[in-house]
Formats: sequence, structure tokens, C-alpha cells
Amino acid sequence: MKYLTVLLLLLQSCAMENDKFIKKIISDFDRYSFFVSIEVESPIYSGKAIIENNDLYHYYNQTQNIDKKKYQDVIYRILRTKLTLNVKNEDFTQFNFLIVPNDTTVIANAQKGVDNFINTYFEERMLKDDITDNERHAIISQLYNFNIASKIDCETGYLVLYK
Repeated sequence: MKYLTVLLLLLQSCAMENDKFIKKIISDFDRYSFFVSIEVESPIYSGKAIIENNDLYHYYNQTQNIDKKKYQDVIYRILRTKLTLNVKNEDFTQFNFLIVPNDTTVIANAQKGVDNFINTYFEERMLKDDITDNERHAIISQLYNFNIASKIDCETGYLVLYK
């Protein structure tokens, strides 16, 4: 019984950290906002995609006419329960949804742990040079899975970590 209690407390703690992370991500409406990683279904693509939170808000605002508060309620529920977002073809490109490829190297590096992953792809908090767009998309999605926020730095244009 003692082990079950410890396990339940551990799971509750992880869920609270994930909730805190999601709320941080969906509260950023800067021009270059935090990336969201989300399952999407569209006629042109089905799978994991990344999108900046501000772009995702504009998608909801323009397609469903909802304000920021309602957006945060809706998207929080979707991200928390890992629901799939249905997106029309034209909306997929118009609102900057980016496909996350199944990059085996990025996946293998993620399996080695968070610290190894960050050391492999980042110097200080910035993404290293010579990373392809596909790798970058997979890295952003994996950072999100690790509950690590990332966004494009407005001055340098580099992907930056925000722990």
C-alpha cells in the first residue's frame, strides 16, 4: 500500500509539472512565441506538427472567432488530453503548421536523456549551426515532450531554450 501511495504522489507531481508547462506555453502571445507540439489531422498530413502559440491562437481566432481567454481554455484541454486537431488544407500552410518528421537520429538522442539531448543540439541555450529544418522541427517537438519551452529569438533568429 505504501508503494501505491508513493506512485500516486509521483504521478500527481508529474501531471502538475505538465500542467504548469502547458499554461506557460499557451500564455505567450509574443510575435515569436513558444512552440506547441500537437497531433494534427488534415487532408495533406496526419501526425505530429509544431506551431508557434501565437500562430495557433490566430488560427483559432480566425477560424472559430474566439478570444485569447477562450483559446487558452480550449487549447489547454486539447494539449492536456493529447487530442488531435483537425485542420483544413489551406489552414495548414496559412497558419504555419510545420510537419515533424520521424527523425531517427533525433529520437535516438532523445532516448539518451534530456541532458545528453541538449548537449548534442545546443550551445548554451542556442541551437547549434548546421541543423536542417527537418531536424529542427523534430528537436522542437522533442523539447516540448521534455517540457522544455523553445522559441525563435527575435534578435538572432536562432532557436532558444527556456527552462
